[in-house]
Parts: sequence; C-alpha cells; structure tokens
Amino acid sequence: MTAAIVKEKVELDVADGTRMAAYVARPGEGGPTSGAAGFQEAFGGEPPHTKRGRAICGGSYVAIAPELFHRSAPPGFEGSYTDFPAVMPHCKR
Repeated sequence: MTAAIVKEKVELDVADGTRMAAYVARPGEGGPTSGAAGFQEAFGGEPPHTKRGRAICGGSYVAIAPELFHRSAPPGFEGSYTDFPAVMPHCKR
C-alpha cells in the first residue's frame, strides 16, 4: 500500500532578497525521510515538473521543485514548446 502524498506550494527566501515559489511533495505520515530536488527545463515548471515531483516522492521521499525563473517570469510560468524565442529571456539570467 502506498502512503498518502501531501502536495503543496511553498515560498523560499533567496539570498538576493527575492522569494521563489516551489512545489513540494512529501509523505503524509512518518518521521524523517530522504529528499530530492528536481529542476525545471527551459520551458518552466508546470505541470510536468509537479508530476515528476510526485513520482520522485512516491510516498517515501520529500521532493522539491523550485521555480527557477522567479525573477523574470510570472509564478507558474509555462513556456510554449513551439515558441522557444519567447522562453530564451528567462534562460539568460
């Protein structure tokens, strides 16, 4: 039986004074556990990123997926796979 997975959005303080949103998937019960970080591709974080986080978690790991474009793109940014030039400005930071 797979343990319940708790999914949530959190905000992280960044050293430059900004705040970065992140998606966290973690076991619903139990004590300390191992963790894994997943990083987005050029096109942003939603929804493939959150699906990977849940898969990594699998009920026994804490998985975090930060929104790395937090300085240049709106929260939840998801670029189009057919318009890479529109995504490029976010990759150059």
